[in-house]
Amino acid sequence: MHVLRKWSILCIVLALALVSPALAQQFNWQQAKGTQLRVLLNKHPWQAAIEPHLKEFEALTGIHLVAEVYPEDQFRAKVLVELTSGSSSIDVFMSMPAQEGLKYMRAGWLQPVDEFLKNPALTAPDYHWNDFLEKTREAMVVEGKLVGPPIQVENTSLMYRKDVFQKYNVKVPTTLDELEAAAKALNGKAMTDDGQPGFGIVARGKRAAATSQFAAYLHAMGSTWIGPNREPMFNNEEGVKALEFYGRMLRSYGPPGSENNHWYEASSIFSQGKAAMYTDANSLFPVIEDAQKSKVVGKVGYALFPRGPKGQYGSTVASWGLAMPKSSKNQKAAWLFMQWATAREQVLAVQSEKGVLGARESVWKDPKGLTKVPADLRESLTVGSKVGTPLWNPPVVAVAECRDAIGAAIVTSIQGGDVKTAANKAAADVKRIMAETEKK
Repeated sequence: MHVLRKWSILCIVLALALVSPALAQQFNWQQAKGTQLRVLLNKHPWQAAIEPHLKEFEALTGIHLVAEVYPEDQFRAKVLVELTSGSSSIDVFMSMPAQEGLKYMRAGWLQPVDEFLKNPALTAPDYHWNDFLEKTREAMVVEGKLVGPPIQVENTSLMYRKDVFQKYNVKVPTTLDELEAAAKALNGKAMTDDGQPGFGIVARGKRAAATSQFAAYLHAMGSTWIGPNREPMFNNEEGVKALEFYGRMLRSYGPPGSENNHWYEASSIFSQGKAAMYTDANSLFPVIEDAQKSKVVGKVGYALFPRGPKGQYGSTVASWGLAMPKSSKNQKAAWLFMQWATAREQVLAVQSEKGVLGARESVWKDPKGLTKVPADLRESLTVGSKVGTPLWNPPVVAVAECRDAIGAAIVTSIQGGDVKTAANKAAADVKRIMAETEKK
């Protein structure tokens, strides 16, 4: 009898030991059951990929989602109008902090999520915040406060025609000097399906739209947008060199009228086989590899953006994420949605099903997560997301106005004008805009 009792106790101890890891993983996803959550989404590849899974969130949590999707311009306007009103019923919205984060934070519209993340009652033990790529985590911080999790990542990178480089025996550029040499060597060479000549390079040149991609050239050249004293820096010696370089590349080796090209014009030129190189966001790869529309499917290489004269990296790290308004009356439920939508399982699903470039390191190491993504894109993105900078936009309140001012200098450079004078004017305009919009 004594032996039997000992054996029973031993069995109980062993059973508890086996069960405890599972117990440790338990998390109450039903703690906001019955809540109705209003989520505003930008029409975007991530939105299209996550929407088919939203019913899974509702089944898991008992929370009813009201998801609204709008084209980007309408989406941004709607979010801004509602938050400005002070009576918004938005609970979660897609956000790109480098675009509107500082403005929204200083207006008091954003609810930081640091405390939600730290709270074990609100954050599942397998969420693993450090699994997100470091620079994407950094991109979601505004003035020291975390505004939400990243949902997608992209770098400015070099996309190039592997077949053209091989045909003409040109080295894939790893520096800006090599980038210009390659553009010069390949400009005017036959590269289309019917043997027509193409351009050495294509990139955005349309005023404000060009700034986000010019940023890589600016950082590689050793400059940046704004200095530590909140003074414009892009008109310093290195900044002017970057502007001159960008303009010279498009003026000498790019399509005529490059100053009119946004990403859709530039990507169309490249995907139709009319350019040897294209510097832009690597998240555009589905456009480049679209078998229905592109003539360069399977012919494109994806490389880290070339480094500057002193070895500086130019790669930028841009992230869309999810944010929560301070005015939300359903913040617990909002955090549960933000957490669920960026859990490893969901990131793996949208990346493996639709090729959305996710922000979790573990997904990039999972073979399933690589099925839709070219191998060299995976390699260049993981490196670029480690060494790059999230400063693809000027870190200011009035981003759109400052982008427009800087874009004017980019256009001047493409057109062969006085770059130094244009850079100084842009810096003066940015300084004035900041003085008018950043009064504390």
